[in-house]
Amino acid sequence: MADDEDEELRRQTEDKPKKKKKKKPKTDDSGAAEGGGDGEAPRKKKKKKKKPALDEEGGAAAADDDVDDGDKKPAAKKKKKKKKPVDQSDGQIEAHSDQVQQEQDNYYGGAAVAAVAAASTAGAYQQDSNGDDMGAERKKKEDEYNASYYDGNDGDVEMAMKNNGGGYDEAYCFEADTEIMAEIQQDNTVQVDESGGIQAFVAETIEIDGDDVGIIKSDAEIEAEEKRKYVKYFGAAVCCLVVVVVAVAVPLTLKFTKNVVNKTRYVSDPPTEPPSQMPSIMPSGQPTSTKFMEIVDFLMPLSGNSLKVQGSPQYKAAMWMESGDMMPNSRGGTGLSIDDAGFTQRYIMALFYYAMDGDNWVQKQGWLSEKSECEWFGIDGFSAGCGSDGIGGCIKRSDFEGDYNKVCRLSMGRLNNLFGEFPKEMGQLEEMRYVEIQDDWLIGTIPTELGRGWRKLHTFLIGGNVMHGGIPSSFANNEFLGTVFIDRNNFNGTWPNVFDTLKNLEWLDAEGNDFTGTLSPGIGELKSLRIFNINNNSISGNLPDTFDESNLMEDFEVAYNKFSSTLPESLGKAKFLKDLRASGNQISGGIPVSYYNLKNLEELYLDNNRMVGELPQTYEPFYDGLQELSVHSNMGMKGRFPVENFEKTLRVKVIELHNTEMTGQISENICGRLDPNLSYTRLKTITADCEKIKCSCCTCYKDGKIESTYP
Repeated sequence: MADDEDEELRRQTEDKPKKKKKKKPKTDDSGAAEGGGDGEAPRKKKKKKKKPALDEEGGAAAADDDVDDGDKKPAAKKKKKKKKPVDQSDGQIEAHSDQVQQEQDNYYGGAAVAAVAAASTAGAYQQDSNGDDMGAERKKKEDEYNASYYDGNDGDVEMAMKNNGGGYDEAYCFEADTEIMAEIQQDNTVQVDESGGIQAFVAETIEIDGDDVGIIKSDAEIEAEEKRKYVKYFGAAVCCLVVVVVAVAVPLTLKFTKNVVNKTRYVSDPPTEPPSQMPSIMPSGQPTSTKFMEIVDFLMPLSGNSLKVQGSPQYKAAMWMESGDMMPNSRGGTGLSIDDAGFTQRYIMALFYYAMDGDNWVQKQGWLSEKSECEWFGIDGFSAGCGSDGIGGCIKRSDFEGDYNKVCRLSMGRLNNLFGEFPKEMGQLEEMRYVEIQDDWLIGTIPTELGRGWRKLHTFLIGGNVMHGGIPSSFANNEFLGTVFIDRNNFNGTWPNVFDTLKNLEWLDAEGNDFTGTLSPGIGELKSLRIFNINNNSISGNLPDTFDESNLMEDFEVAYNKFSSTLPESLGKAKFLKDLRASGNQISGGIPVSYYNLKNLEELYLDNNRMVGELPQTYEPFYDGLQELSVHSNMGMKGRFPVENFEKTLRVKVIELHNTEMTGQISENICGRLDPNLSYTRLKTITADCEKIKCSCCTCYKDGKIESTYP
């Protein structure tokens, strides 16, 4: 293919008309041009900038004297030079050199470029020899220089330029392909000098269609393009995943939120649908019946807007009364209407069921059934002044037309899993006598309405729950309330003086709360009070000292509070006192002498106080029934321990004397009562500082710590 192209180029060159060469004007020694006729100023020869010629020693050649510094012009835009007229062989050389130059640039890179550069240099010197006498001499010197640095064994052309110091400043090595050089020489289209260099020629520009030419990319560019593709694909995958998740999540969310109760949505007005034919115990949906609207209007003075809030206990109870109650009525149907006696009471008991999470009770027999509420679990049965055969836990009130049997008892027992707040509507049950809900999950506070409505209540047992607040003053002056258990709750605030007004109060258990403040003297004036227990609170001040012989006090328990007074002297007049517990306070002083006559005293706990003095040394009625004595951790207690007084009683079970200044000895008779084979008369615990009180069977303490135990 290359041969065909060469032949075509030769033909084109031969067809071109030959042009005469223009002779260069000769200059004389003064530089004036010869033959410059017509007075035309001779034009100076434009010389190309040449590389500095090397002399025979390899140094840089001196600049041409013919080139004047003043003739130098600033660099201008490079212009195409007119080709000099050449003969036929020169035209062939130029045409062929263009093709060779293009092929070598495309296929052989730097080697071909190096060869062409060498040929260009040789051609330049040949051109100078045609127009300048010094050209031949410079060419000869250059040829000799190149020959001295040319190594033909490997086809390498070395060009080196030495600096003024004699060393090589730069060295450029070009490798010319031997086969290419041979091929060029065989074509007889390129002149080769004696040293093997290619004569200078000008290559013709060849236009190439770049539509089908591909770009060769580097490895880094290919890797970057692959990364961009991966990022693009990963982003598309993430977008698809998000779309799928949203497409699945939105329908599920809409499905499960349809049944969520909107607690701010109210009953529509007016109603649009009749009640369902098959009512259920747990109504659902927004009620729209006329009957329901009548029930809501009727109960509004009692329950207020809670009736209109879906999901509230009042709303559920009203719905049950509207469509869930299956109790037969006097009209041959089921359920009570607002005109029936007992409608409000049945609504209140249904409300209690929903307010206390009745679906999860352990025992709930009969609740929300077709039976009368008087027969539901916890309401039925008998209590003092409440209930009778045939009507369960209700007061019979059917003596006149329009009356009904009224609930007077609510005993849900212990651990029945009630959870919720007391509905204030319960205060409408004015015949309530007995309420017991212990060890469950009552929360909130005691509604004031209960104190106002339950004026006949005599037993109120709500111990072991999580209620807080105080005791409403509405319970004050209740003439029937005799037993109150509010122990083990979270009641707080100052001690409620409402108890001082309960003249028939017999048993008050408020242990394990967070009451603060002080006790009023009115506690000692409650003549019927038998058991008073406020252990484990934060009550401070003085103990009441207003007791007398008419007091029926049996248990007076004020342990682990913050009392700082002495033991009340008047308490010794309470002849029925059996149990006195005042441990863990800051009580000072000694045991009052009046206590020596408490012949019914069985338990005396005065430990962990600041008491002083000694135990009575003479035999007193005080020792007759004493079973448990604890005076430890009172460093002011001293004197001899009257062991002989304890040997006379067969019922002693606890003797705790450690961390005191008491002395003496425990007899073997008392130690013998530790025998595990004994039952009623067995001594369970005896402690002492064994360095002060000699004892062979005691748990011995030293410096407030146990040193040894028995056995």
